Amino acid sequence: MNINPINNDSNNISMHGLSWSWFKKGAQKAFDKIPEVTKKERKNSLKNWDKINDFTSHPMWNRAIMGVTALLTQPPIDYYNHRVDDETKVVSRNRTIAKILAGTAVGMAVRGPVTSLVKKMTDINGKTKFSKFLLPKSEKILNEIVNNKQYLSNYRSTIAMAVALAIMTYTNFKCDAPLTTYFTNEFNKKSGINPPKEQNKSESEVIYA
Repeated sequence: MNINPINNDSNNISMHGLSWSWFKKGAQKAFDKIPEVTKKERKNSLKNWDKINDFTSHPMWNRAIMGVTALLTQPPIDYYNHRVDDETKVVSRNRTIAKILAGTAVGMAVRGPVTSLVKKMTDINGKTKFSKFLLPKSEKILNEIVNNKQYLSNYRSTIAMAVALAIMTYTNFKCDAPLTTYFTNEFNKKSGINPPKEQNKSESEVIYA
């Protein structure tokens, strides 16, 4: 079977009988009919976007956003699982809610103070060793931070997140797990489900905050 090579310079390339040039002309006509709109930029629009970015990138508030999102999406998935019986649905939902509440509370409690501490230790105008302890040693990177406010904000958030995650390897076991057990038992009582006589050993599992 002979296959003729495609000539890229030809405008006769067809798509189910329609030429490519015809398709481009039709698309161009459609775009030409769209009215042009010039939107006046507000003076404070960039400042407002910066505030939103600072809020969402802040480790503590970022964890809160994640917690609210999880609370709105995960429990319904457990509760409307048709593969298990009604009591299992309720217990699974209650435990999921308990995990989210415990993880969010502990996560915010850890990240908030850590972020404040990191901010104090990355003060570009500070005069003590403590205030500049976490600033980069590289002059090139330091100059970029000094000249770019957003770069400094991202730098602080990254360090705070890393420190908080290191701390939460401990709090996951000592705080999250006991809180999850407590909240689960309380929710089960309100749902009319009696707790088991012996506490399940799996309560000590890692809960990512």
